Amino acid sequence: MRRALGPAVLALVAAIGAGAHGAAAEVQTRTFETKPAPRTYILFTPNRRAPAEGLPLLVALHGGGGTAQQMTGFSRFNAIAAREGFAVAYPQGSGRRWNDGRVFRGHGETEADDVAFIRAVVDDIAAKGTPLDRKRIFAAGISNGGFMSFRLACEAADLFAAVAPVTATMAADLGSRCNPGAPVALLVINGIADPIVPYEGGQVRALFSLRGEIWSTDRTIAFWAERNRCAAPPDVRALADRDSTDGSRVIDVAYTRCAGPRVGLLRIEGGGHTWPGGAQYLPVAWIGATNRDIDASEVIWRFFNSAGR
Repeated sequence: MRRALGPAVLALVAAIGAGAHGAAAEVQTRTFETKPAPRTYILFTPNRRAPAEGLPLLVALHGGGGTAQQMTGFSRFNAIAAREGFAVAYPQGSGRRWNDGRVFRGHGETEADDVAFIRAVVDDIAAKGTPLDRKRIFAAGISNGGFMSFRLACEAADLFAAVAPVTATMAADLGSRCNPGAPVALLVINGIADPIVPYEGGQVRALFSLRGEIWSTDRTIAFWAERNRCAAPPDVRALADRDSTDGSRVIDVAYTRCAGPRVGLLRIEGGGHTWPGGAQYLPVAWIGATNRDIDASEVIWRFFNSAGR
């Protein structure tokens, strides 16, 4: 598969993760037995006493071809976790990929049972001495990791209170069978000018390779707004254009009148296959522009922090 994708795409997915990270606290790399092979994750825990209810946990999922280690630097969640007092887990995908619900050429990105694996990561963290607040477990990811976040919302809603996919929508094959067992809050951050994951839906594209049919962003948001019994229309407002040189603007689309959890979309007009506020990890011609008006990592944590069950 790596040979088929070509060096440009390998460079793209490997580069999702370039960036500095700090926040001195405990960081462990853990491996545990799964079938057919052992799996690994990185755990960050803040240097503070856990509250009586336990620590919130954010599961951060790397993009396709990336690594857990790259995601620590790319997302910069550790620094936020040290400041705000939550744990972060960075699971490693099998073959650097997630089985996120997309199907192309008769198979997924991998055949691994990644829902079971991520559940096992959470259980392993708790079993090895980190007290967790089971009402405040969240997932976020970019691209392949963003698609996987949607799958967790569909198939592990009993565990995850909220998810925040970036540069991802619902896989068509997943959407047709998605029936969450509990309400899940959702924040999506997508760029209209994403050349890899089209905002209007269709096929995910990696150079000349088609990698599965997806719903449009609008259809995805409508699905979850209906699922969470949100009243239309949403509140829509343009956020401040803090960086007039980045070629993009952020439109905040928020469903706040919901019988269930909130549903939100940050629509990046002019934005590409990027993490707002993060690294422009490849040229704009390849992946589109990175918005500088918001910091996606900070925005995601604020959303999660207000979305526990």
